Amino acid sequence: MKMIAIFLLLLVVAGVSGMLVFLNQGKVTLLLTPSFRGLYYALPEMSIGLLVVLSFFVGLFVGYLSALVTRFLNKP
Repeated sequence: MKMIAIFLLLLVVAGVSGMLVFLNQGKVTLLLTPSFRGLYYALPEMSIGLLVVLSFFVGLFVGYLSALVTRFLNKP
């Protein structure tokens, strides 16, 4: 039963992610640093939906890694 719930959750996340990317196709450039002497670092131009979905999955990955490190450090 747990595998079915996880599979359904995966399908929902994939569906919502695909819908976000499809409906938000406007191009945007994300600046990573402020301008310093006319030089700044930026991500390549991508759709806003893709940027939202990628940042969501990066957040999930960082949360997973922090939980893994916390569990490893708190072992007696």
